[in-house]
Amino acid sequence: MTTHASAQSTGFVLLKPTPGGIDSRPNITSITETQGQGLRIEWFGFEGPYQVERTGALNGSAWTNIGPSTSGNSVTVPKHGAAGFHRVKGGAPRYQGAGACADCHDSVHASWSKTPHANAYQTLKNVNQHNNPECIVCHAVGVGVPSGFISESATPQFANVQCESCHGPAGNHMDSGDPPALYPIVTRSSMLCGGCHNGFHHPTYDEWTSSPHSAVIQDLVADFTSTNRTTAVGRMSSCGACHSGAVRLEMVGAYNSRTGNARTNVAWPSGAEAVSTPVGCVVCHDVHQMHKYTNVLTGVVYTNSLRNPLTSTNFFSYNTGTNFASQYNPNVSICAQCHNARGATVTSSSRAPHYSPQYNIFMGSIGITATPAPPQGAHRTNPRQCAGCHTHGHGETNPTPGSPAYTGHAFRATVQACAVCHTDTTGAKSPTNLLFTTQSELSSMISTTKNLLDLWASTKNTNSWASKYEARGWEYTVPGDLSNPSHSPSITGPITAEQAQIPQGIKDARFNLYLVSQDKSLGIHNAPYTKYLLSVAQQRVNVELAK
Repeated sequence: MTTHASAQSTGFVLLKPTPGGIDSRPNITSITETQGQGLRIEWFGFEGPYQVERTGALNGSAWTNIGPSTSGNSVTVPKHGAAGFHRVKGGAPRYQGAGACADCHDSVHASWSKTPHANAYQTLKNVNQHNNPECIVCHAVGVGVPSGFISESATPQFANVQCESCHGPAGNHMDSGDPPALYPIVTRSSMLCGGCHNGFHHPTYDEWTSSPHSAVIQDLVADFTSTNRTTAVGRMSSCGACHSGAVRLEMVGAYNSRTGNARTNVAWPSGAEAVSTPVGCVVCHDVHQMHKYTNVLTGVVYTNSLRNPLTSTNFFSYNTGTNFASQYNPNVSICAQCHNARGATVTSSSRAPHYSPQYNIFMGSIGITATPAPPQGAHRTNPRQCAGCHTHGHGETNPTPGSPAYTGHAFRATVQACAVCHTDTTGAKSPTNLLFTTQSELSSMISTTKNLLDLWASTKNTNSWASKYEARGWEYTVPGDLSNPSHSPSITGPITAEQAQIPQGIKDARFNLYLVSQDKSLGIHNAPYTKYLLSVAQQRVNVELAK
C-alpha cells in the first residue's frame, strides 16, 4: 500500500519565498552522515514515490538516481567521494481547488471569497496580463504542475489565490479519512507572503525585512528559548505580546475563543517558533477575511484585512505585569496595540518608560501636565493616524530593481508622506525644513532638560548617597539611555530606598523627559505637546534648583 508524506506543519520547513505560495516540490530538510552507512537524506513532500538524485556540479551536468525509490520521507544513500549536490523528485501533487475545501470549511470559504485574493486572477485580466506566465504563478493555484492551473478555460477552478496557495495541495488531506489523518500546512512565516508580495513593482516583503518588525530583539531570544519552560513562558507572557508574532497570535486567539484569563489559557508556542516568528504579515493582516471599521476621526466606514482599526483616540497603555485578557482592546488602533507606554507611570522608579510611548505622545495623553490645558499638534487628526505617515506608499513612473516602488512596509515615514499635507516645497514650511527645525529644537530641549537634571544631582542633591551617583542622582534604579547609552549593568542609579528621597519635582521631570526621548520622533509625532512636556520638566527642575 502506498503511503504519502504527511501534509502537516510537522516536518515542513519554508526555505525561501516562492512565487505562488507553498512550493509543492519536495524540499530536503536535512542531510546527515551516518557512521558506516553513508548519507541519510530527509525531506518534506506532498506526493510520492520519491527519488533522490545527485549531480557533481550545477552547470548543466546530468542528475543521476541514487538509492531506492520510496514513498517515505527519508533514505540512506552511499556517500560519494567527490563533492556534489542532491535533490529529491516526487510525484505530481494533487490540487483540489477551493470549491472542494468549502465542503468542510464553508464559513472560512465564505469569508475568503470576499477578500482580494478571491479576485486575484481578474486583476490580471484588468491589465491584460492574464497570459503572462510571470504573473499567473501568483494569481492562480499550482501553476506549472499538471494537476494545477492550466488556463482559465481548461481549469477555471484553480484561478485566483486560494486555500492551497498557502496551505499546500489538499489531495492527501481529503483522502486521509474522517476525521483526517493528514492536515494542511499552517505556517506564520512571512516568507509565504513574500513569494508573491515582492518585486520592484510592490516590494512589500523586502521592505518588511529591512524593518525592526522582521526580527525578535536579541535580548529576548535566549529567554524565549530557555530550557526552563517556566522562564520561557514567563517572558512570553510579559514581552511576547508585542515582541513575538507567534506569541501575540496565540494570546489574541485565546482572548477571542475563551473567556476568563487568556494568559493562563494560552497555547504557548515553542521557543523556536516564538523567536522565528516576529511581527510579520499575519500578525497585522487577517488573510481569511475582511474586517469592517468606522473611522473614529471621520465617521467613514471602511473594510480591510487589518486585525485592528487604523485609528483610535482612547488612552491605552498595556501593562505587562497584569494579564493580557483584562487589557486587550480590539478597538485600539493596529499600531497602538504595541507602540504604547507599556503601563509607565511617574510613580515607578525601577526603570525609565519603555521604548514605545509613540501612541500616547501622538495623542498627547500621557505625562505630567499643568494648567492651562496643553497644546496639541495636528498629526493626531490625520485620518489614517500612524499609517498616514508610516505606511504611505508611493509608486514610480517606471519602477526598476534599482528604483523600486515603495509600499510603506519598511514603516519609515517619508518626505513623500509629509508632502501630502505640507505642500510648500521650498519655503520654511516645506517638509524637509519642518523636519529639520522641529527635530533640532526638540534635540536641544532634551539636552537642556537632561543637563538641568544633572546639575540638580551634582549641586542640589543633599541626600547622603548623592556622591555615589553624582550626575546620575536623578535617574531610575536602572538608568535609561540618557545616562547609560551603552546599557552597561555596572552603571546604576539610586536604589529603591534612595528613590523615595528624590524630590517629586525631579521625578516628574525625568518622567516627562524619558517619555519624549523614548518616543524617538524628536517632536514629529506631536511637536506642541512634546515641547510642552519638556517645558514642564524644566520648570520642575528649576524649582528644585532654586531651593
